[in-house]
Amino acid sequence: MFRFIFLLITLLVLMPMSSIMSVYAEVPSTMNYQGRLTDSSGNPVPDTSHNVSFKIYDESNAVVWEELHIISTTDGFFTVQLGSNGWPLTDDVFDQSERWLGITVDGDQEISPRTQFNAVPYAFKTGDIQSSDIINGPGVAAFSGAFYIFLEDQDYTVLCSLTIDCPDEGFVMAVAHGRIAALPQHTQGTDSYATVGISDSPSALPGNQDLDFNINSAAPTGVYSIPFGMTSMFTVDSTGSYTYYYLAYEYSGSVSVADMQFNLVYFPAAYGTVDPVPPPVKASDDTSRLNGFGPIEYKLNDTQITASDIYQLEQELNALKTKIESLQKQIEEIRRSD
Repeated sequence: MFRFIFLLITLLVLMPMSSIMSVYAEVPSTMNYQGRLTDSSGNPVPDTSHNVSFKIYDESNAVVWEELHIISTTDGFFTVQLGSNGWPLTDDVFDQSERWLGITVDGDQEISPRTQFNAVPYAFKTGDIQSSDIINGPGVAAFSGAFYIFLEDQDYTVLCSLTIDCPDEGFVMAVAHGRIAALPQHTQGTDSYATVGISDSPSALPGNQDLDFNINSAAPTGVYSIPFGMTSMFTVDSTGSYTYYYLAYEYSGSVSVADMQFNLVYFPAAYGTVDPVPPPVKASDDTSRLNGFGPIEYKLNDTQITASDIYQLEQELNALKTKIESLQKQIEEIRRSD
């Protein structure tokens, strides 16, 4: 008997997220699905191939869509593109408010319970959008996603991008929230380290937006999760469309981001002025800062050190003291043995 741990359902990004959010854009007919397959004891299935049947049910328990895939697992984890194997996900699949996904592995009984779709897949249905549903126009743009995105190793991951139409010069306020986690898990002996932020570039973060997430290598193996939020203001020089990116960069470990909210709001210039956003900085290739005692040191010359920075410095100092004491004990034991 198989068990299934649901990880995420999200639209497969075949175009910019801003296009997906627009009610006028062409909507993709496939959907990314990621999960973890375990046995009845909760252990991941062996790394091999499995025949998996996916079915979508309506509120009357009738099958409205189904597709068969051959998936390969790694420690039980797999990724599949629903709708890519001959049966695209058309508008009528989501023409009502309640839909459930059923999964059957290798001809066994269907895994219970079924997974109920959240609001994300309903972006497929665009034929009868009402005026009250149009959110991405001049002045405002928004995105919400309750799924996990696993970050690219040693690279930038675009968690979301939004394009906002600005009628004149002014400012755009970008607000992002989410939850960053060491997932599937933090492994003792390896740093779990990443940064998140908001930028007008898909490959760089401004200096005031590199929010650190760092689980020291000495921390016990397990899942660590921290909520975060950030706000940034960008200057708009003229009428036009402007795109902003909700970014993350993974330095080491296995890090993911979930429960994302990303909102843009336009303000006319007459409302006031803001200091310019510092220029973006490229992530460093220097991995020496990943020893657990590095991320905050780059802020020591910053005159705007916050209380959280001071707390992190104290934590790093205490960790360093503990490490020094451990080394001193080892030296004493070596001397005694001589």
